[in-house]
Amino acid sequence: MAGGGPSRTFFQVFGIIYAVVALFGFYYGDNTLLGIISNNTADTWLHVVLAVVMLFLGFDAFGRKAMV
Repeated sequence: MAGGGPSRTFFQVFGIIYAVVALFGFYYGDNTLLGIISNNTADTWLHVVLAVVMLFLGFDAFGRKAMV
């Protein structure tokens, strides 16, 4: 597990997960997500920001290789 590969994979996977959670947040609004987790607009936008940052770090829009 040396190098940038594992960290890129982490950011890719959790970026997608946060994006799905953000979509659920927009769909359900201020109600509970799947009847389990409380949600509000601030939570939804936090998930959007986290997803964007993680996906940027995971897929690296500039095409640079991860620094070792």
